[in-house]
This record gives sequence, structure tokens and C-alpha cells, in this order.
Amino acid sequence: MGPRDPLAVSQSLLEEANRYMEHQEWHQAEERFRRVVRSLTRKSLRSKSTKPLLTQALTGWARCLLEQGQLPEAVKVARRALALMPTSEEAQHLLVNALVGLGRWQEALRKVKQLLRSQPQNWRLHLWAARLEGQLMRWAEAIQHLAMALRLADKEAEPYEVAAQILERRGETRRALLLLRKGVEQIPRSPALWFALGQMHRQLGQWREAVQCFERVLKLRFDSPLVREILGQLCSELGWLDKAQEHALRGLEQDPENPNLLDLLAFVYMQKGRFSEALCVLQRLVRLAPTDPVIQFRLASLHHQLSNYPQAIAAYQRTIALAPETELAREAQYILELLDKQQLEQVFLLSMEDPVFRIKLMRNPHQALKERGFLLSEASMEVILNTDFSQLPRRHGASQRFVS
Repeated sequence: MGPRDPLAVSQSLLEEANRYMEHQEWHQAEERFRRVVRSLTRKSLRSKSTKPLLTQALTGWARCLLEQGQLPEAVKVARRALALMPTSEEAQHLLVNALVGLGRWQEALRKVKQLLRSQPQNWRLHLWAARLEGQLMRWAEAIQHLAMALRLADKEAEPYEVAAQILERRGETRRALLLLRKGVEQIPRSPALWFALGQMHRQLGQWREAVQCFERVLKLRFDSPLVREILGQLCSELGWLDKAQEHALRGLEQDPENPNLLDLLAFVYMQKGRFSEALCVLQRLVRLAPTDPVIQFRLASLHHQLSNYPQAIAAYQRTIALAPETELAREAQYILELLDKQQLEQVFLLSMEDPVFRIKLMRNPHQALKERGFLLSEASMEVILNTDFSQLPRRHGASQRFVS
């Protein structure tokens, strides 16, 4: 075949498209799949030898459309692929996924049942039928298809996972747990099943058992920031702060800007009394998510705990600005008012105990307060300005009228 042979060109374009898909560059991959489809659907090239390449191009095109959220177009292209190759599991999966994404549950189920009539031994189709029947809350039919999928699939983890999810949705959590335990007995080297079992124990509050499951996931060399985050959270709940810190740091080695891991690490440092390190981590987190009101609130709380009043007030104010009219904003406002009252009390106590501060306060209240790290509201500042500090008692003398 010469260098301009259409089949060779199509093969080269497919390889390019697959490389783009590996990097999730869906638009570039789609453009190459389209070119292959246009080339191979010309009358002069239609033959049995082009069928596999054309099917590959159509399924790749459908996936790109699905990934880009172009679901109606993905349905059309997946149907074309299935018309060409009815047994293509990838095309079946893409078509059903697109229909589900469009909320066309009944249509997706009809398509799956149609495919099952010609492929009754296809466990993946039975699994899709179970998912869809469960979505429609037709539990008996869902369980029937699950049983078929479990019987037909040989050492496959996915049927156990889906079965457990459906049983849990039905409220049969204990039965789901037993099924997952059976799954890990049958397929002990499946990290997906150990992960699912760990999640189930976690939801039931069985944290020690959950830790053991997620540690098995790590032993199977399936390490990820998510696994480290979950293990860190579980260890912190159990009071194992050193282990929680280790998991958070190991996760951050893989994903240094993971907000959940940074949040976990800050929490662990605070629990261990390592406040300066917690502050550094929270400041990193704020830089990554400057518009997250929860993170701002946590930063404010830590500054408050460290008596960094100006920084605490600024962070509480940002919390209110980012989430107005919310419970979080109301709590931040309440703390601001409480903090203002506490600061005012501390100013008066300090002025009675520290004569130098008292003199500075009488001469230049704003500068004196700034030097000591106080940041008062306008109302509290008005109280300071209207107070004759020369009349205050030394230390714990008798009470007098402070405000003129």
C-alpha cells in the first residue's frame, strides 16, 4: 500500500485520535474520528475490510461527544456504530450511557432488553438492565438481572459492586455488606471490591473494619489521593492522629493541591496543637479556593484561637461576604459581635494592668490599639473614645463610672 492509501491514512488518523483521547483532548480526537468516518463511508471504500476501522471510528466519535456533553449527537453516532456492529459492547455501553444522561430511562431499558434477546448470556447487559430497573424502583426485576449477571460473570468485580449499590438503595444495607464480603472472598485481589466494602463499613460507622478494608486496597498497590483521604478521615475519627497525618501527607505527595487533603491535614495539626503548621496549611488552602466560605470560616476560627484578632475579623467578614444570608454567615456575624465584646473587655483590663498602655491609649487610642493587635468595631471604638481612662481604677479597684 502506498503512503496515500485511504486505509493507511485512516489507521494513522485513528492512532492520532487515540493519543488525543489519552490526554482527554476530546475536540481534537473527535475531529480525526469524523475524518475517518467520512473517508470510509465513501462508496468506493465500502467493504468488509473497512468495517472494523469504521466501527472503531464511530465508537470513538460517540465517546468524544459523550465526554463533551453532546448527548443527542452521541446517541445518533452510537446507533450508527451498532447498526454496523450490533455486538459491539463499547457501542452498546455508549448508547445506553447517552440515553441515561438524557434521562430517557425507559428508552434505555427497552434498548438493553432488545439487545438481551439476541445476547442472553451477556452479563454486562444484565447489569445495565439491573441498574435501570433499580432506577425505576422495580426491585424484583433488578434483583433478577443481578442474579443473572453474578451467575454469568466469572471472577468479575463489577456485578458485586452494582448489586451492593442497588441493595443499599433498597434499604438492605446488611445484605449488601454480606454480598460484598462474598465478593472479596471470591475475588480477593480486587481493589474495587475492597474499596466498596470499606465504604459500606464506613457508612455503618464501623470505622476499624473500614480502615482494614482500605489498607487492603493499598496493599493491592491501588494507592490514590482519595484512598489516602478516606483513611486519614477514618484515623482522625478513631483518634489515631499520627496515622491520619501520615495518610494526608502521602496523599499530598501525589496531589499537592488537593483541597480535601489540605483540609484534613490542617484539622489534624489543630487536633495535635500544632497551630502554626495548621495556619500555614489553611493559608495554602485559601490561596487554592479563595471564594470558599467554609475555608474562610475555618481560617477565621484558627486566627481567633491564636488571638490574631485583625486577621480573624477579616476572615469572618469575608465569610459573610461570600455566603450572605446563610447559617454560616449568621454564625460568623455572631462570633464577630462576641469577638468585639471580648476585645473591648480586654482593652479595659489591659488599661488597668498596664500603665504604659493606659497612657498610650489616652494619647492616641487608634495607634495604641493597633500596636496591641486589637481591631474594634465602630461602636466599640466610640466607647473607647468616650472613656476617661485616667479615672479607671488600678488593677482590681472599686468600680467607677468609665464612660463620660
